Amino acid sequence: MSELSTVEKIRAAAMELFGEKGYTETSLADISSKVGIKKPSLYAHFKNKDDLFLLTVHDLMNLFLTKLSVIYEQHKTKSAKEQLYCFVVDFCTMIEKDSFGQMYRRLILFPPEHLQSEVKAIFLRSERLSDQILHAIFTQGMAEGEIIERPIDLYINSFYCLTDGLFIQRFYYEPKYYDQKIHDAWTIFWEGIRAK
Repeated sequence: MSELSTVEKIRAAAMELFGEKGYTETSLADISSKVGIKKPSLYAHFKNKDDLFLLTVHDLMNLFLTKLSVIYEQHKTKSAKEQLYCFVVDFCTMIEKDSFGQMYRRLILFPPEHLQSEVKAIFLRSERLSDQILHAIFTQGMAEGEIIERPIDLYINSFYCLTDGLFIQRFYYEPKYYDQKIHDAWTIFWEGIRAK
């Protein structure tokens, strides 16, 4: 396996430190120190802290979309119900592992105020892939008679509210209670959309 380039090391360090400490508390000196280079060396690769932060947000969303694609590929031969349930559980498990959930929360949900519009634009562009995945699952569910025939946007929007709510809950509850919340939220969601 090849060694990471300096730029890759900087991006990895930025992801970790912005995720741990947030934008304001992370300095370029912190990032350069973690990489083992002098701070002026960062400017050979990035214009400024904002430039590096926005690239970090891009990297995080690309990582998120890669994870979602893997989840979809693993379960796409199952029924729509099973795919949606796996999507919920795998998503909730994914955000609990390593520092991904913390990074996602800090970088996407609480970006620095002066960069909010740029972060929002990155997020909305990346949401298109997850929209496509969910569209395919809900279309399959309606075609196979598992899900009530309704406009797919209703389902996609509701599903995002389900997963986003569970994402926030993850930071407040112990695993046992969090697992129960996943189960209960999924149960009510499915009861509301399944064909009788």
